[in-house]
Amino acid sequence: MPRAMIVKGKSLTANIFETVRDRIVYGVYPPGASLPEKELCREFGVSRTPLREAWLKLQDMKLVTVIPRFGTQVSPIDINEIRCAFEVKTRLEGLAGEMAAERIQPDLLEELEGVIAEGGKLAREASSDRHDRLIEIEKGFHRVIWEAAQNAVLKEFLDNLHYRCARLWSAALSEVVPNRDILDQMTGVYQALKQRDGQEARRRMENHVQYFVKKIKSRLL
Repeated sequence: MPRAMIVKGKSLTANIFETVRDRIVYGVYPPGASLPEKELCREFGVSRTPLREAWLKLQDMKLVTVIPRFGTQVSPIDINEIRCAFEVKTRLEGLAGEMAAERIQPDLLEELEGVIAEGGKLAREASSDRHDRLIEIEKGFHRVIWEAAQNAVLKEFLDNLHYRCARLWSAALSEVVPNRDILDQMTGVYQALKQRDGQEARRRMENHVQYFVKKIKSRLL
């Protein structure tokens, strides 16, 4: 379970938002769970103001529902809403890949190679938390590409979509581990970026997202 940690350089609201967001995504706070203000204020050592500011951001991401005079609950997973989110994510990830192929710098290519190597290492391990770590590796992989695209607006949209989609992934694909398919997809994107092939990077990024969509559909049907 992600612990309540105060990270220097971040506001109290940002620290609360990120911790609660991750707990929701990883299923520590399941759909319908109540989020008691008093307990969380005590845990974070804050007043209700930064907590409620965090609720507003989480509400915008469809992760919590604030019910007047009742409290705050983790929102149920809306399959139709997530389906729509994945449709948008697929296109935007493709756009990010195409832009990254044009703009990526050597240091980010090296960082991306390191993320892929970490995925390969995890695939060879037999740890109990590999699913959660895979989500983190996936997030790192995409964030390097978003950074390489050098478009702050696109990055903001994709960051929001990532957590909305990762929540369903975490709930539906708890047995998925870094396998050869995923590593091959990451490597294919890396090669396209290295070769500055925007169209190929777009195609591979879109296919990578669709891979998980198909896995989720096969599990839920």
